[in-house]
Amino acid sequence: MQELVEIGRTGKAHGLKGECKAIIEDRFLEDFLKAEVIFIRDQGGDVPYFIEEVRGGSMIVKFEEVDTREAAERLAKRPVFLRKGDILEESERELDRGEPFFQDCIGYVIQDETFGELGTITEIEVLPQQEMAVIEFEDKTILIPLNDHFILRKEEGEKRLYMDLPEGLLDM
Repeated sequence: MQELVEIGRTGKAHGLKGECKAIIEDRFLEDFLKAEVIFIRDQGGDVPYFIEEVRGGSMIVKFEEVDTREAAERLAKRPVFLRKGDILEESERELDRGEPFFQDCIGYVIQDETFGELGTITEIEVLPQQEMAVIEFEDKTILIPLNDHFILRKEEGEKRLYMDLPEGLLDM
């Protein structure tokens, strides 16, 4: 039997044509987008579904032979898996390490394009959808999303993570 790796979950049904939302962990997003088949956990086990189309920034997925809203609703809020062999090498290294992808960034300083030096990462908080860097900023504990969209580069020699964070994030 092939080994499966949980990469996220399905969300609510979307529209009337059998589409649903998918919530995929960032580190597996590229794997998911390249996959032809995923597995969705059902009472009877892990059922293969062939991806017909993925669209939109909010990951709307159309599966083959799922053509009605009712059929998509039956798939809602279930774990999604890929075969371990379908996971790219970088994601696989993450699995083998058994620790958060950004764990090695503890002790790094976050340097933002707009605000400059924000603080040193004291720990990595692993949430269902992404990892967060914990820093002290202006006498407050702040969670910074460690997301490829915000990270510009990582300088290992300087122990510095250069980021371009969205406006208002530090005001939370």
